[in-house]
Amino acid sequence: MNDICIIGGGAAGLSAAISAKEANPLQRVAVIEKKNQVGKKILVSGNGKCNLTNTACPGYKETLEFFRKAGVITRSDSEGRVYPYTEESRAVRDALLARARSLGVEFITSAQVLGISRQKNFSLDMGNRFVECRKLLIATGGKSSPQCGSTGDGYRFARAFGHHVSRLVPVLTAIDVKEDMEKLAGVRAKAKVSLTFKGETLFSERGEVQFTATGVSGICVFNMSRFMMLPEGKTLDGGFDDYRIHVDFFPDTDDMTELLWERKKAGFTGEKLLDYLVRKPVADRILEMTAGDERAAADALKDFVLSPSGAKGWNFAQVTKGGVSLDEVNPETMESKLVKGLYFAGEVLDYDGPCGGFNLQNAWETGIKAGKGMAHE
Repeated sequence: MNDICIIGGGAAGLSAAISAKEANPLQRVAVIEKKNQVGKKILVSGNGKCNLTNTACPGYKETLEFFRKAGVITRSDSEGRVYPYTEESRAVRDALLARARSLGVEFITSAQVLGISRQKNFSLDMGNRFVECRKLLIATGGKSSPQCGSTGDGYRFARAFGHHVSRLVPVLTAIDVKEDMEKLAGVRAKAKVSLTFKGETLFSERGEVQFTATGVSGICVFNMSRFMMLPEGKTLDGGFDDYRIHVDFFPDTDDMTELLWERKKAGFTGEKLLDYLVRKPVADRILEMTAGDERAAADALKDFVLSPSGAKGWNFAQVTKGGVSLDEVNPETMESKLVKGLYFAGEVLDYDGPCGGFNLQNAWETGIKAGKGMAHE
C-alpha cells in the first residue's frame, strides 16, 4: 500500500513526488510512468535547452529555489526566459530524477494505468497488477506530443470521477494555410503577425515568422495559435474560413507607398522594386500578386494576408488548451473539490500559456502544491 501514487512522470509528477517526500519523508510515494523512462517531454522542451520558467511568472522565485535544492543553477535572458546554466534539458531531468531517488521515491516505468476505482483507497488497474494508494495525483499531461507519453488518459480518469473537461485543442504549434506556400518554404522574416476573426483583431505580436511548405511557424505564430479556435458548431472542413493571418513586414513604418515611389524614381522598377526589402521569394510572391503596382505592393508589405486552414495536430503541438476545470480544484493544494484524496497537476488542467517558460512554470508550481498538499495527513 502506497500513501501517494502519481500517474505521470513528467514535470508536474516529478516535482510533486519530490515535494511530497520533502514535506513528509516517511510517506511511501510511487510514480507510475507509461514510457520506459520519466521526463521524456522535459528532454525535448525548449529545443533541448529546457526553458524552465519566466521571470514574468509570479511564482518563479519559488521554482528557482526548488531547482536550487536539486542542484540546478539557472540563468535568464533579456526576455525573462530562465534556463539551466548548462542549457541542457537532460541536466534538469537527471537532477530531478536523482533528487527523487535520494528521497526514496519509487518509480514504476513501462506501466500504463488502464482504470481507477475507489472504495476506501484508490486502486489502479495496470493490466497485470493492481496498485493501491490513499492519495492519488493525476499528472498525465495533456494530448500534445503523444510520442512522449501524453495521450489524454488523465481526461478519461477525471471524467470517471465526475470532473468536467473543457474542449481540448492543440496549441503552441504551426498553422497551415490554404495558399500555395511551396515557393516560400524556408524563408524567415522579422515581422508582426496578427490574427483576425470576421475582421476583429484577436492577437498581434512581433517576432520571427518562419514560412513552411504548408503555412507559417515561429514563436509568434505558436502564440497566435492559442487564439485560433474552431467556432462552436463548425467542423475542421471550412471551420476556420472566417480567420485571417496578417503579416506586416515593416511594423515600424506606417505607409510604404512613399518609400516604394522613391525607389522607383531611383531605378528600382519592375522585378527589382522590392530588392533588398524582403527575401526574394516573398518579393516575387508580392510582385505576382500586385502585378508590380507600387501602391498595391506597399499595401502587401504592410498586410500580407493568409487564410488559415487549421493548426498542426497533436504530434506538433507543445501544449493542450482545455482540460480539467480549475473551478473544481483547490488552487492551494490542487485537491479535487469533488473527490477527497484526488489531486491534479500540470497540463491535464485547463491552463495554457504563451511560449517562454509559462507552461513549464505551471507544471512545476501545481506539482509542488500537490506534493505538499498530499503530504499532509
